[in-house]
Amino acid sequence: MNAGPKKRAEIDDLLRRALADDLPAEVEAGMRRRLALFREAKATSETAPRERGAAGRAWLFRRTVWAALSILLLAAGILLQSGKASSPLADRIAAIKTEFASLETTRR
Repeated sequence: MNAGPKKRAEIDDLLRRALADDLPAEVEAGMRRRLALFREAKATSETAPRERGAAGRAWLFRRTVWAALSILLLAAGILLQSGKASSPLADRIAAIKTEFASLETTRR
């Protein structure tokens, strides 16, 4: 036997009775207005799923394009690094990076 739901109902009833007069009438009216506006907005958004579907498809397409482009750039970088033929520019950049790394260790 599970007494959980029964206890929960008793606690909910106790809270409703204890807090029944704590909410001013104008606050309750404002909350009811906000809930009505929320429900109305939710109902209108559910009646237009085509616009939402088109936006979702466009978002998915853009994301797919970016993912494919990222994968292609990563593959291009791997292929460029794995190539054994080095260019003079790459040699100079590597030398500068090495010099800069040795300067950083001596400054500390």
